[in-house]
Amino acid sequence: MFYEFSHRHTTCVVDGNEDTVILSRETKATTVMGKEYVYNGLFSPDSLVERGSLVRTEDTFLVQTIRNTVDTDKYCSLIKTNATIQVQRFTQEYDDYDNPKGKPVFVSVESDVVGFAQHVSAQLKQEEPGLLPTTSLVLLLQTNVDVKEPSDPELAQPDRIVITGKNYQVDVVDRIKYPNLLFVQLCEDRR
Repeated sequence: MFYEFSHRHTTCVVDGNEDTVILSRETKATTVMGKEYVYNGLFSPDSLVERGSLVRTEDTFLVQTIRNTVDTDKYCSLIKTNATIQVQRFTQEYDDYDNPKGKPVFVSVESDVVGFAQHVSAQLKQEEPGLLPTTSLVLLLQTNVDVKEPSDPELAQPDRIVITGKNYQVDVVDRIKYPNLLFVQLCEDRR
């Protein structure tokens, strides 16, 4: 089927590799979320696309699911990214004798990372029963982003995510909900 619709092919880049996709919007969408951010993508059987891939056209998308069609095409659910984030980690500098130098500060460990951010609403709380009561924002990221679970023993304080100049504290990093994607719960950071 992919090759039968060559007039609808869009050149794209999948995880740094040139590729071709047929993009369409989710036709059953009734919400702004569904109408604006949820897309379908059809890739050739030879495509290197996989769950968690970053697909760049004029817009940038994260691949949430993949199903093979009867023609072995790769039919994907894509979510359009809407946020560029920075990950910061609480770090203490030490001198040559392992004495702390100055006060600990948040240092950038990742910057210009694209992802999908969504404010937590009453409806989202009904749809996602695992959200913490303090969660104000959820974030989808690729698994190669260096963001740590707050319980990580190496951390003195949970990681911080900066989105459009506002600080959020990482409360949960779920690696199971979406294969090859991170589902991160954030609360407002008041530090």
